[in-house]
Amino acid sequence: MADNADHVPGEPARDFWEACQSQWFTQMFSRIEQKTGTTISNGRMDQYFFPFYAKDRAEGKITDAQATELLECMWVGMAEFIDMYISPTGGAFNEGYAHWEAVTVGGQTTDGRDASNALTYLILKSKREFPLHYPDLAARIHSRAPERYLWDVAETIKYGSGFPKLINDEEIVPLYVSKGATFEEALDYAVSGCTEARMPNRDTYTSGGAYINFAAAVEMVLRNGRMKKYGDQQLGVETGDPRNFKTWDEFWNAYVQQHLLFLKAAFTQQYIINKLRAQHFAQPMGSAMHDLCMKHCIDLHQEQIPEGINLGYFEYMGLGTVVDSLAAVKKLVFEEKKLSMDKLLAAINANFEGYDDVRAMLRSAPCYGNNDEYADAIGREIDKISVEYGGKYSMKDLGIHNDVRYVPFTSHVPFGKVVSATPNGRTDGFPLSDGSSASHGADVNGPTAVLLSNYHTKNMGMRDRAARMLNIKFTPKCVEGEQGTEKLVSFIRTFCDLKLWHVQFNVVNKQTLLAAQKDPQKYRNLIVRIAGYSAYFVDLSPDLQNDLIARTEHDVM
Repeated sequence: MADNADHVPGEPARDFWEACQSQWFTQMFSRIEQKTGTTISNGRMDQYFFPFYAKDRAEGKITDAQATELLECMWVGMAEFIDMYISPTGGAFNEGYAHWEAVTVGGQTTDGRDASNALTYLILKSKREFPLHYPDLAARIHSRAPERYLWDVAETIKYGSGFPKLINDEEIVPLYVSKGATFEEALDYAVSGCTEARMPNRDTYTSGGAYINFAAAVEMVLRNGRMKKYGDQQLGVETGDPRNFKTWDEFWNAYVQQHLLFLKAAFTQQYIINKLRAQHFAQPMGSAMHDLCMKHCIDLHQEQIPEGINLGYFEYMGLGTVVDSLAAVKKLVFEEKKLSMDKLLAAINANFEGYDDVRAMLRSAPCYGNNDEYADAIGREIDKISVEYGGKYSMKDLGIHNDVRYVPFTSHVPFGKVVSATPNGRTDGFPLSDGSSASHGADVNGPTAVLLSNYHTKNMGMRDRAARMLNIKFTPKCVEGEQGTEKLVSFIRTFCDLKLWHVQFNVVNKQTLLAAQKDPQKYRNLIVRIAGYSAYFVDLSPDLQNDLIARTEHDVM
């Protein structure tokens, strides 16, 4: 160990052990400077470690067991890290001590061939045998992925710790090429953070984007630019008393006004961040490791780096909540006229107390997540507004690709706390739907229908879009045995064929989560999937625990 530490990372690694040591030193050092909107990524470990592994195996210097032990020593070091936030609000956005060091495996080589290798399978095996919540593990999927690789991925998912999350080459590579990358660069992407991807030495943007609570936009339509939590303070556009709206188009246009106001505020905020960042932050080590920064002698936090691609995003919060709310209003109030706007507002103001019949009616309306074109068409139109806005103003005004993204981390819980009851039957303060997942309990047609709704709400022919986080919860019985693995592999291939960006899984019974909530000491090792990362269930707040419990539990696939 002393000899290794004396040699790396100052000099190139000479074998697999030194390569692991060099990587770990570098990651530790990067922690000192990298807390300004960026996250630590382990990159494509099965690719950059493989030449060292293959050489040592050929020379008889290392066995698979020894290579696995070295990897697992790194896993322990990564799991020991605790990312502390300076305020409870910051912690609520990323519960479970999230720190994201994603290891990316699989995918394709820079010439478009399958990239899985012997080290890919060792890394997957280590995550099955060594159940820590870190590092995070991401498996790249593509249309020609070998059956053995998909089988191993599925078997790892079935262990129930949320690993690996799946990222789709068929969606990401063409999108990145459309934004200026070469195919070679796009094919070499690695996962960074929850669901986003980065291209080494070509990506240059380092600031996070705005989180936008679009469920609040629905509430502002119902309250003429105001929210129950903030009383008579005007927050949005005064679009008028909704009881005076005669048609669905009037209601929809009022929502669009609120939506666009939110986007304008978010883009203004991002413009200020972009202008101020270089005045307050510097990243000497990260810049020294970036080819474009070294070539142009410029820090990574500068506003523009020649030849770089600036891929930013703004966060759409509450897709399912918004779609289901708008679908209920359209269907029940304006089309079928089963419910008056007066009665809807009275029920919402009462948090549905005494209005159980109204709430049941709202929850029976078409919902996102069921492959229902009525609801999905509304979701597609909402997405189009955001994508078009990004396309119109991103590069011209911000100098970045500021794309719409659906990745809340755990912020859908605190964001839900400020939004009163909504027309989908959701009560005051309850969490919003997370990412591009369905609202809690609304997806009743099975997990494949969830995939199809995700597909049907995307504007595939438009460029200014980014990651969509999708959570699926299976019961262990649903995926047990070889038949369960086969079903899961088929599900993964469907996800790939639909060109969806991301999907991740919890494989756990509701009863297990309830038991862990009641007696946490007996379930200290229970790892669950949260939002692009895994965490110990007992470390989560009761609100987030209840959010996980309330997610639809699919027992048939």
